[in-house]
This record gives sequence, structure tokens and C-alpha cells, in this order.
Amino acid sequence: MKVLRKIRIDTTYGQLSLALFTICVVSGIFLAIPYNVEKPYESISILMIANPAASLFRNLHYWSAQLFLIFIMVHIYDHFSKKEGIRLKKGLWARLSLGVLIIFLAMLTGFLLKADADSLQARRILESLVSGIPFAGNLLGYSLLGKAGSLQLVYVHHIATFTIFIAIIIFEHTRKIWPKWGEFVSATLVAALLSLFITAPLHDNLNPTVKGPWYFIGFQEVLHWLTRPEYSLLIILLLMVLIFLVPFGNKRNVFLTKRSLLILTIAYFMLTFTGLFFRGANWQWTWPWEKGYVHEVLPQIRVAPLNFHPGFSPEQVAASPLINGHKESCLICHDDVKGFTLSHNPQTIGCFSCHGGHPFEADKNQAHKGMVLIPGNLAGATRSCGTAKCHPDITKRINTSLMSTLSGMISVDRFVFNEQDNPDALTTVHHLGSSAAGEHLKNLCVRCHLGNPKTETGPITDESRGGGCVACHLNYSDIAIANWFEHQSNRFDTSYLNYHPALSLQVSNNHCFGCHSRSGRISTNYEGWHETLIPADSMPDDKNYRLIEDTRVFKYIRDDVHHHLGMSCIDCHNSYELMGDGTLYAHEEDQVEIQCRDCHLTGKPRLLKQQQLDNESAVIASLRFGNTTDRQFLATGKKNRPLINTYYYNDTAFMIGKDSKKIYTPTWTSHNQTGIFCIFETWNYLQQHTRIKSMAPWAVLTG
Repeated sequence: MKVLRKIRIDTTYGQLSLALFTICVVSGIFLAIPYNVEKPYESISILMIANPAASLFRNLHYWSAQLFLIFIMVHIYDHFSKKEGIRLKKGLWARLSLGVLIIFLAMLTGFLLKADADSLQARRILESLVSGIPFAGNLLGYSLLGKAGSLQLVYVHHIATFTIFIAIIIFEHTRKIWPKWGEFVSATLVAALLSLFITAPLHDNLNPTVKGPWYFIGFQEVLHWLTRPEYSLLIILLLMVLIFLVPFGNKRNVFLTKRSLLILTIAYFMLTFTGLFFRGANWQWTWPWEKGYVHEVLPQIRVAPLNFHPGFSPEQVAASPLINGHKESCLICHDDVKGFTLSHNPQTIGCFSCHGGHPFEADKNQAHKGMVLIPGNLAGATRSCGTAKCHPDITKRINTSLMSTLSGMISVDRFVFNEQDNPDALTTVHHLGSSAAGEHLKNLCVRCHLGNPKTETGPITDESRGGGCVACHLNYSDIAIANWFEHQSNRFDTSYLNYHPALSLQVSNNHCFGCHSRSGRISTNYEGWHETLIPADSMPDDKNYRLIEDTRVFKYIRDDVHHHLGMSCIDCHNSYELMGDGTLYAHEEDQVEIQCRDCHLTGKPRLLKQQQLDNESAVIASLRFGNTTDRQFLATGKKNRPLINTYYYNDTAFMIGKDSKKIYTPTWTSHNQTGIFCIFETWNYLQQHTRIKSMAPWAVLTG
């Protein structure tokens, strides 16, 4: 107790605040050297990866600033908690009261200078609030933040305007420009220790959880609840008035003022706690026991020792590609990997966007922490395929797809087992019990649930089950397969890493076969294969017999007419059928949209112009077929969705194979007769029978 009393007597929170302010200013001067206000996000990522000294100063600047804010608030409360009055001139006290706001603005402008997703959102909030101030809003907004997209004025305010103002009011208040050595050494040691082991946050620009700094989060929570956000400025004004009024008036007024400040402080602390620990992506409420809680609520906390010996130079980092506005350490080591499609090339989207890890780490082990070997499994799809700049809408709705829920299969099975009154109840594979139906389903059926994880690398085969996004979109080239097999026989051989499997829209019938060769045997029947009771070791040596990988023997009878013409499963089925449309359906016939009459016309066709396409259909059409501006698409009768691989021209409907690019057309075109599809077998046919030689198929169709 004597030691504590001595610390309380010899050390004040004001002295610690002064020490931390000094550390913050000095570290900021050194940090200004590598920081580039024209390319802020990029310059910070470079120094984090390849400049440990600058990274240390950045951490030191960050932690000294956070501690300075905390101790300044404690110092103010310490003043207010004393019974004796505060004897300061009104002018000085007014400047000190304004100084509280200036300190927050200095902190906030420093936060904005990161220019990451968090900072950009905070800037948008500030611009919106300030511009809403009557009469002078736009002028104030421009004076504080400068031109849209520029950080030059924000930078000037942070390093000069606000910093100088804080230094002046500190000097006016303490008559000192240098703290006591004891407090300075203590503050430096604490800030340095934090800086060595906890990295100052930088948003990866992919995680959908975007928040302001911790001291701003309570304000965000206020904005969330207010119907008129501009009213929040009145709360700030009230706070400033209450701080100014504390030293003045009789004891009763001082008591009420201090109690009001205390209540506001406690309320703000509770709002901050709520925003920090219970708000995830899009400011949605998130409970600690929910899946992915830490990733959604506290995605940027990095506790790891600072690496002072990076394996690459700033020049190497600067020469690497720019990914989402920043540099990635991943691509400095993995810069020669082949096999990607353009849309998933790491030179465009990086490695981190799919595999996770830590893209700003220079140390290999730290960079690989938290990596996902096989991204796309539904349990973690929101952190790979569903990140903010990739496919967030699809990963939200895919869990409503029947391939994810198995609702109809489960309900019918329970109905047959007399465990359910009707076969139409909505259910999900996640709620299977240990009843007879539940055990039957778990033993025989639900391995094909799309949410079953793919746990081993390798191509999609007859035995593949589940895998989330990669169940359909993973494609191994011949060289990737050869290298993968080589790696299987020699686990120390890492050359297979140089040939990455492709992720693409090329979804073949083989992708469907693993699951749909079971149960209803849709895939096998479509291709003309019918299951026999012949044992695998007794299968005839005949091309009309086929042994699939699970040792079942099939005999070829006759394939479906569409398969005979060369059509793939996805030539008819669209993304909303396969990945769900956000609605839970009881049975397959409810979710499937395509009907025979959508293409085999019996009357006037349903048509959609390119401008009428929903965003997802328009993007897929563009990726598959290029410019489709002048096309008219057939639409489904059930939900009026476009069949993006169709085209209607001169009373004739055409279909283009999504993968094969073969062109199919009716043998006659009258609206009153059923169109029957045949195939123009090759593009050469069109070249031989038309005046064109090198035009795209739809260019031919438009004449």
C-alpha cells in the first residue's frame, strides 16, 4: 500500500499523458518518412512486410496514441472527482474543453490516414454528418477532410493543426514541454512492449466486418439507433457544454454537471462494449457462441512478435503486384504459380483472399497461421469465396439451396418412417437426430450434402462428395494432376504447388456425377448408364459396361436426347437453381425453375433484354460470352429468370453450350409449333455456310 501511495503522490495521470504524447509525436516524425500520403494503404503494407524498423515506429505511434487518449480521459476524471474546485480562467478552460474534441479529431484523422476499408467507411460517416450541419456543413466538411479521395488535408491536420493545438493547451495547462523522466521511461517501456508483440491494425479490405477505432465505435452504435444521424452532433455539443460548465456555478450545479458527465461516460462505455464485441459484418448482432465469432467481431487482432529479419527487401515488395490496394507477402514467395483463370489469378486477387493467413507478415510461419488449405467449404466460405469483394451474396444464400439443406430428402424419409405427419415440412441436414430415419439418412444419404467438407487435395472424382464451392468449380489441368500424383507418392515434393488447380465457371457433368450417381441416379441415367447387380470382379470386358469408383457396375442402354446432342447439365440449370435463391424450398420441383416449354416453345416466347438482366446473370453472361448488349434472352416461365446461354433472333431460338460453345437451334420456328433442338455440330459449319469467318456466335446470329 505504501508503494501504491508513493506512485499516486509522485506520478500523475497528466504526467503519463504528457509522456505518451511525446512518444507519439517523436514516433510520428520517424513514421512520416516511409509514409506516402498519395498511396497510403500501399505504403503501410510495404513497411509492415519489409521494413521492421518503420513497422516498429508505426506500432509505437499507434499504442502511445491509444494510451495517451486513455490516460487523458482518466486525468480529466481525476480532476472532476476531487472535491475542491477547478480554479482556471474561463478562456483557458474553454480551450481545454475544446482540446478534448481536438484530441479525438487528432486520433480520428490518424485513423483515416490508413485508407483501408475501416478508414474509408469512417470518412464516409464523417462526411455525411458534417455536410448535414445547416448552412456551413459543406464548408466545414471541406475544411476538415479536403477533396474527396484525397488525404492531403487530413494529413496536414493530423501532423500539424491538431498536434500543435494539443501541444499548446498541454503547455498552458502544465507549463511543461517535457515529462518527468520516470514517467517517460515507464510509458516508453509499456508502449514498446506492446509494439513488439501486438501489431497496429490494418484492415485487409476483404473481411466484411468494418468498424471504426474503438473510441469511435460507441458513436457508430449511436448512429445505428438514431433515425436522424445528424442528431448525434447534438450529443457531442452537449458533452462539450457539460465539460465547460464543470468549474462554474454553485455546488448543486457542479454536482449535476459532473453526474451528467459520469452517466454519459458510462452509457458511452456500454455502447462501445456492445459495438466492439457484439457487432459483426454490416453491424449485425453477433453472439460469442456463434460460428466465426472472432473472425467477424475482432478480425484484426494480431498478437505475434515483430519480425526484424524479413526474407525480402522493400524493393522486392514494391515490385510485387498491388492487390486490393495493398501488397501481400504471399506473392513475393508464390509469384510463379500457374494454372489460374483470369478471374482467380493471384496477380489480381492475391492468395490471401482465398486461403487466408496474414498477408502483411514477413515471417513465413506467422504468414501461414490460420491458413485454409482447401477454401470454399461451406463452413468457412464467407471467409474465402464470400469475402466483401468476391461472392458475398452467393455464400449467404447457398445455405438455402436444397443441395445444402436436403430438405425434401429428409422430410420424405421421415414421412416414410412415420416420424413426420407430412412429407412437405421444411428441414435441414443440420438437425438430424438419432431416430430410425435420422440414422438411415446419416448412413446412406447425407454424404452428398454440399456442406460436407473436402478435406484432401486432388481433382473431383466419381467418389467426391461435398466440398462447398469447389465441388462444382474446381478443375485440375493434366499437368496439375500429374504433379499432384507425384506429390502423393512423395510428400516432401512441393513442386505441385507451382501448378494450382483452376477455379472457373467450367462445370462439367463430372462435377455432378459424384453425388447425382446415387439416390435418383440422375447423372447415370442422363448419360445412359443403368445400374446392374453384377459384382465388380465379374464385370464383362465390354465397352457397354462401366465400373465407377465405388465399385458399382453400370450397363449402357441409351442416353437422354439432350446428352446425345452434347449438352451438359449446366446448359439448362442456372445459378439460382444450383446455389439457391435465398428461399428455403421443401422439394426439388419447387427449387428447379427450368421447364421443357422454356426452350421448346409452344407460343410467343418470354424474352428479356440485356438491360433487364439481374446483376448476377449479367456478370455470368459477360464472363461466358463476352459482349451481349444486343441479345434477347429466353426467360423461364416460373420466375422469369434469363437463360443466359440462349438467344432469340428472327423468330428463332438458339442455345449456346456454356462450356462447349456449340450452337443449338430448332428445326422449325413457328410460334404455334414445338421447337425441337438440333445441333450445328461445329463452328466450322457456320464458317462454311455463312459469309463470316471469325465473328463470335452471337455476332453471326445478329447478322
